Amino acid sequence: MRPALPRELRSWGDEIGLLFRRWWWIAALVLVLSWLPPVPAVQVAFTVGCLAVAALLCLWVATTAHRMPRRPDEKWKRDVSRNVLASWTAVAARVGLGVSGYGGNGPVVPAISTPVWDGWICAVCVSLPQGLGREHLQAQADLLAQAFAARRATVHGEHIGALVLRLEYADALEHPFSLELPVAWDGKTVPMGKDATGSLWSLRLGPHTLVAGSSGSGKASLVWGLLLGLAEPIHRGLVEVWGIDRKGGMELALGRALLTRFAADAERSVILLEDAVAAMQQRASDLAGKTRQHTPSIDSPTVVVLIDELAALTAYETDRDLLRRANAALATLASQGRAVGFIVFACLQDPRKETLPARGLFTQTVGLRLRDRMETAMVLGDGAVAAGARCHEISPTTPGVAYVLPEDGSPPERVRAGLITDDMIRDVASRFAAPRQVPVVIPEAPTPEERQPRTPRAQRRTSRKESAS
Repeated sequence: MRPALPRELRSWGDEIGLLFRRWWWIAALVLVLSWLPPVPAVQVAFTVGCLAVAALLCLWVATTAHRMPRRPDEKWKRDVSRNVLASWTAVAARVGLGVSGYGGNGPVVPAISTPVWDGWICAVCVSLPQGLGREHLQAQADLLAQAFAARRATVHGEHIGALVLRLEYADALEHPFSLELPVAWDGKTVPMGKDATGSLWSLRLGPHTLVAGSSGSGKASLVWGLLLGLAEPIHRGLVEVWGIDRKGGMELALGRALLTRFAADAERSVILLEDAVAAMQQRASDLAGKTRQHTPSIDSPTVVVLIDELAALTAYETDRDLLRRANAALATLASQGRAVGFIVFACLQDPRKETLPARGLFTQTVGLRLRDRMETAMVLGDGAVAAGARCHEISPTTPGVAYVLPEDGSPPERVRAGLITDDMIRDVASRFAAPRQVPVVIPEAPTPEERQPRTPRAQRRTSRKESAS
């Protein structure tokens, strides 16, 4: 027996058919009354009854029309939802999501709820029967997307009784866009772009963040999205950004006014990192016994250490001493800096452990377009690909599209950073310059002490024995 459709998915034909099935006795009553003798009392009752029925019909038409979709996209979503509900059992069995029932009964397939739409994403709650796990549903996600004519399908949730299958029918991130920056800062997040539903995507400011992506994947959009998103607290002195640009300053120099400290060469970059470690340790000493969590203020701002092309410091530097010092300072910052308001935001192209020994200390990771599944797993974790994060399948024509792995362990989120132009950078940098800029100074090498001329040694007297011999 076909299950009854949910009320929100019924069409006019469904509603009229249901009305006649449930209220046929009203039509029969009207027909009987119409054949009764023309007695005044009966005529009055008949007239009142007809008026009541007409009023009820008008009320039913009004309420039903209010629930009916009006726009073409709403009607299309309703039809898709009806198709998912009607064909789910057959599709699930066909793609291998069925298990044998008890007592030799037919196959049992997962149960689903009424689809719910979020933009162009159809979310279906799935309850798996005994014998199926989350990995089974993830493994068949592509086949389910094909069966329901969706562009992609992902699985969210951990409990087998409360999984969500998300069917994406349109890509809200297909075309580039710009955000209105800067905006008022909430103290916790920075608006960076849009998520898969087309809603605003904001990146948490607090966890150390690692951005990995191949050349041309859109790392600059994330770097400038962070800087322009923080322009208002930077100008007020609540946030300081210490920038390191190992492209010789080519990337960050355009917005130099937003940076409190800036370094482009290897030696100054290492000195900046070591200065950050020293300032972090001093702040930790000042806060000891007073609080366990730093609160930004003008006297004690949050310091964001922004590093572009991190691998140039941690792997490709030819000076072994500078390489050792850079890795040591970065590891210290990433392991101790968060509680006292020192945050690392770093970008690189090669996410291998050999390139970044301290990779595990970055608890919030962003994967742009990467070369293969292995690099995706390096950045987002072993289960990221199975959960739908496929950085290696991002098109080169969509720079800025990425998957974000939040530190709370929730599934990777597909996002796209907003487009930042040079004119936007110049405008914001001129209007929201940092209140102070501190140069990075290379300490002078100690001069060797002038050695005093040696006094000639006195001639040693010879003993009589030596003279005799």
